Amino acid sequence: MSPALVTIFLFQFVVIWNNFLLPLIMLRNNELWPITFGLFSWQSQVSRDPQLQILTVVGSLVSVIPLIVTFLVLQRYWRAGLAAGSDR
Repeated sequence: MSPALVTIFLFQFVVIWNNFLLPLIMLRNNELWPITFGLFSWQSQVSRDPQLQILTVVGSLVSVIPLIVTFLVLQRYWRAGLAAGSDR
């Protein structure tokens, strides 16, 4: 049962982490914006300030790191679930 719960948790974590529309509608304070919305606002201002292009690329890399770490930490539960279904 734990591999299925871990899979659901990971899917839900990715959806919440990449949420864009709800913060766009609800939040007006720049300090409360999630990383994805901040990167979008930087990318929309690149034509005025080319330095933001580098910051946007680095920010995209930094925003992916928690997802990668979560997948790597919880990977052992998937392997245990795959091995539990085998006969040999």
